[in-house]
Amino acid sequence: LKCFACEATSLTFSLVLDKHLRLPPPPLNMAAFNRDFSDGLQNFLTQFRKHPAQFLLAVLLTVLCGACLKFQTFPMPWIAGESKCVKEVTSVDSAHAEPFTFGGNTYHPTAWLEYKPDCTEKAKVFLFVTESFTITTAYLVFFGFTKAIFNFVTGVCCDRFGRKWTLTAGWVLAIPMPFMVLAATNWWTAAVSNLFLGMQQALVWSATIFIMVDYLGQKNSGVAVGINETTGYTTIAIVTQIAAAIMDEEHPRETCYYVVIAIIAAGILLGAFVLKDSKSSALKEEASISGRSEEATALTSNQATLTWPSGRSSSFSLAKSAFVYTSFVNRSLMVICFAGLMINFISGFAWGLFAKWMKNDYVVDGEIKFEELSKTVVANITLCYGIPKGVLQWICGFIGDRVGRRAVITIGLSTCALGLLVIAITGESASDPTAGFAIGALFMGIGTGIMYSNNLAAVCDHADPSWRSSALGAYRFWRDSGYAVGALITGLFADSIGIFGSVLITAGLTLLAALLVALVYEETSSTEIPRAPKIAEATKESSSQPQEADEIHL
Repeated sequence: LKCFACEATSLTFSLVLDKHLRLPPPPLNMAAFNRDFSDGLQNFLTQFRKHPAQFLLAVLLTVLCGACLKFQTFPMPWIAGESKCVKEVTSVDSAHAEPFTFGGNTYHPTAWLEYKPDCTEKAKVFLFVTESFTITTAYLVFFGFTKAIFNFVTGVCCDRFGRKWTLTAGWVLAIPMPFMVLAATNWWTAAVSNLFLGMQQALVWSATIFIMVDYLGQKNSGVAVGINETTGYTTIAIVTQIAAAIMDEEHPRETCYYVVIAIIAAGILLGAFVLKDSKSSALKEEASISGRSEEATALTSNQATLTWPSGRSSSFSLAKSAFVYTSFVNRSLMVICFAGLMINFISGFAWGLFAKWMKNDYVVDGEIKFEELSKTVVANITLCYGIPKGVLQWICGFIGDRVGRRAVITIGLSTCALGLLVIAITGESASDPTAGFAIGALFMGIGTGIMYSNNLAAVCDHADPSWRSSALGAYRFWRDSGYAVGALITGLFADSIGIFGSVLITAGLTLLAALLVALVYEETSSTEIPRAPKIAEATKESSSQPQEADEIHL
């Protein structure tokens, strides 16, 4: 089974079944990855100088997008939590379990609520007598699944309608989000507001990635994605400190959400009145690679054709074909999608269960393992995760463009697994987990920074410019499902087998992703599109063989 991308904008899969025919894999061209670093930098600068103002505007919009995400989500662990004044008693001593009579009925209590005298709960915080991690991290489930779905929608919209208005629509969809939190009367209203955050992040952040790749070109896709992700996640790390400084734990649903309103307004104005569309740059790049005119590229950029063995043809939208190809056909992209899911699985843990773990007393079998950490300490530990995750992406994307993706991604995932192991051991054994948590978070951040942008660039390597946005949308669908899957799975395991076991399972899944990338992913050149005619010629030459060959062209 060999998969190729055809000339023009149609997506081609060729399945040749013939025991005598063995098509060699396309030659691996590592020249793009082994270019001299100075030449690579010169190429980047040349592309950047063509559209400097619009490229920098995309960077600014990425900053706003990252800030919006963190100001919206940082207060969430404080908006809902366990009551400090009411405790559910379930381990009942027989001396206290004497029956009592009330209203003519006799009761044998096995559990009760214990109220602390002179205790005052925090204002504007939604409280649970017994906190369920599955419930209080549900906001990440809403955010993750919505962002995943809209990531694919964004790819389709950017390919069909352009980047500018897709991005602007994302900011408009974010308008209800802060007002729902400010006006919420229960936890679920605040949690559901993150549906709109998922829509906004998918549409806006994805569009900025496409814009930056369009302007720098496929040869510099790792650099483009690295700059974008470095900008966004470094912003998130810095804003974590700002949000912690301005948030009042007694009234967590105030200051941060006023800032979100201002960010949304700025995003709408910049997107609608200043940003220009970059789709023409992608079409021009595809035309130069395929040797066709820009007009022909634009006219045929929305359809793919499936040719059955009988010769009958069926047409499909390019977006559907790109999703199937990325998710289920190209083995390299399949493992990249799984690796992406796992890396945001870790992000779901870091933003959800890990934050909850730190802000509460950790009690196991009635014994306090460690006491709750302050919001400042939580923010500092989260910073250890966020800063390397952001800062390393640009340079690691640049390196990946030259040495290949497989080794970089494998190392990154393995480093994340090591960080998770350090966090699990620290939380279970240390009375003061601050240092161990910070070290573990640092390893997770370094690992994420090493591989994050290279995952996206690997998709660009295996896609053509005309359907690159749809392929990236498919990848980002699976990757950002990790937010929801991570929050949901780690929460369920934490409630059932404990946080320690939940973190160990996450580390094991991350190592599995690293192993799959190391064994399955195949490098490919980002500088040329494999040509379908090569397949036709090989098939024609084999026609003299007595066996028949079945071909499927999509």
